[in-house]
Amino acid sequence: MDAGGQGYYVLLQGILRHLKGQPTVITSPGKAGARLDQQSPQENEYGYDIQFLIQGQGLPLEEIREAIAAMGDSVLVVGDTETIKVHVHSDNPGKIIGYATSKGTLSDVVVDNMQEQYQEFLGKQARPKAPTHPSALAKAPAVAAPLGDVGLVGVVNGDGLRRVFESLGTSVIVQGGQTMNPSIEELLQAISGLPTDKVILLPNNSNVILTAQQAQRISDKQVVVVPTQTIPQGISALLAFNYQADLKTNADLMERAAAQIQTVEITRAVRSVQINGLHVQKGQFIGLLNGELVEAGSELEQVTRAVLERMDIARYEIITVYWGDSVTEEQAQSLVAWITQRHPDQEVELVEGKQPHYHYIISAE
Repeated sequence: MDAGGQGYYVLLQGILRHLKGQPTVITSPGKAGARLDQQSPQENEYGYDIQFLIQGQGLPLEEIREAIAAMGDSVLVVGDTETIKVHVHSDNPGKIIGYATSKGTLSDVVVDNMQEQYQEFLGKQARPKAPTHPSALAKAPAVAAPLGDVGLVGVVNGDGLRRVFESLGTSVIVQGGQTMNPSIEELLQAISGLPTDKVILLPNNSNVILTAQQAQRISDKQVVVVPTQTIPQGISALLAFNYQADLKTNADLMERAAAQIQTVEITRAVRSVQINGLHVQKGQFIGLLNGELVEAGSELEQVTRAVLERMDIARYEIITVYWGDSVTEEQAQSLVAWITQRHPDQEVELVEGKQPHYHYIISAE
């Protein structure tokens, strides 16, 4: 497993192990269906969260990725020959920063003591909370305190996906997506409920982008819409977010990250139609690649495999499969086994999204 894959792997592992309270199903080549049981981290296991950019000419991305992976965990090293973004957890930040300075010029350096953050979190959890009237709970979405001065709002549907977005720093989740687009009022309520004046809004569905932009214009806060069209694009955008960067910088970073993601969505046709040379019957399984209808058929597995082959997944390093509420774990495991058998060089991860309507949402990067 390369360092970039390992970093993303650990992020998703931690998301579900910590927040869901259930075992996480995560697979890697040769280990389809391997299960990682939840474990409670010991207090002394928290080290430093280290983030920075390396800039230069002819930067050796793979060499840097492998070196940093050997010095820490939760590693994410992405970029090109001129700019590389690094995220790593380690007990020895000096060693990592020293190595990085030998490769190029560092900027946006962040070193956070995760043990202190953990203790602060425990303190907040222990503080008594003012009672909330049930009617207020019904009207307003839950708000998590942003880490910086930029709040994040995401449109998400599905308990598993909601937990993923929350764990990646989303302050407010607005329920919505395919067939249940949120209203402008709902988005404005989410924005106004944040304690920050700067907000990034992730619609995560092409049908929600216009509504999000209308809410942006009406709001009296500084709101930027990062026009994510799919859930995987939204997750990729969140991974690029730096809570110490300003609003514009984060929006630019997140939009570029989202653009790198390929998305497969498998659902059922709600009506008969002829499009892109396909004759689709109502109720058939259909496969969309980056929002474009490319496959249709009566068998879920056949349609899913056909779209993945059309996408040419051999070109990508990490494949993440989010299975929906109409798919069993066994079916999802079978799909992952097929992918790993045909493409043993890819990292394949399986996450229970519990999303309605979409049997599978699959990302490739």
